[in-house]
Amino acid sequence: MAERRMISKSLLMDNKFLSLSNDTKALYIYLLSFADDDGIVKRSMMIDSVLRVDDENYSALEKNGLIIPDHNDQIKVITDWNSLQSIRKDIYRQTTYLEVRSQLFMRTDYSYTKDPNDKNVFSSADDWIKNGRPKDITDFKPLIQQHLNDRNGIRNDDRNGVRNLSIDQYSIDQSRSDQDSTAQQRAEKGNKDQHRATTTQQISSNGGMGEILLNANSSTSTIYNNATSENAENGDRLDPERTQEIASLFDSLNQAFDVNLSVDDERLRMLFDNLLNQYKIGYIENGLIELSESAGNQNKGNVKSLVVNHLSETVKSLLTN
Repeated sequence: MAERRMISKSLLMDNKFLSLSNDTKALYIYLLSFADDDGIVKRSMMIDSVLRVDDENYSALEKNGLIIPDHNDQIKVITDWNSLQSIRKDIYRQTTYLEVRSQLFMRTDYSYTKDPNDKNVFSSADDWIKNGRPKDITDFKPLIQQHLNDRNGIRNDDRNGVRNLSIDQYSIDQSRSDQDSTAQQRAEKGNKDQHRATTTQQISSNGGMGEILLNANSSTSTIYNNATSENAENGDRLDPERTQEIASLFDSLNQAFDVNLSVDDERLRMLFDNLLNQYKIGYIENGLIELSESAGNQNKGNVKSLVVNHLSETVKSLLTN
């Protein structure tokens, strides 16, 4: 079991967590720390004694959907484990509670559930983990369809999991309404994909990591240089929740690199806003940590260039791995 676990600020700001009593909050953090690499943990007398918690505290976590109980009352599963933790393939160690894991299913937000009838389930936890825990899935529909087929006894001889599935393989099992999309839907999807590709291209740099680290004055010019004045003229405003998320990412950035970059930095704000359209805030925070560890100590100028040029690629790499 790993000696270190990550605690996302998005978790600490989540209403499900904030509504808990302080001792129940402490219990959840302890369970996160002692869970194995699949997010399964055995109830410990030591933890219960130190925190002075009892069955009522565990029930509160279950009621808020933060943990899933097993028929063995001593075993608990961290519901959102896979969105809170990023574990590299080379250090991952599977759980010893394989029977418990065999009862779990993966939802499209990568949380665990025991309900195979949940409409967002796309795979058993066992299949997803055996196929490398991929998080770069762009379309869950064929995976959900295959899960339904398997659950109903169709194609039970083909349970190869996530990686071997494709839309074409199961298109014959989908209804005509699923097969045929309107021209308007296709156009909307194409416009979104084109916008995302254009934005990513604008943020990314052709320079490699070494070039950024060696050159403190590396040029990272984009259309965002005049974004502040343009947004002010157009009256564009971020919603309060997004503003809070961006402020939280600035805190994570400054903590990870031990700098003090201002939340008024429009270029970084635009970068974070774009990434929040694609990834959960916890994934971006993990990307900042990974980027800081790989880059080492940098001055403020280099840190900004490093983040602008490489954060998007780092987050994508973490999810792929």
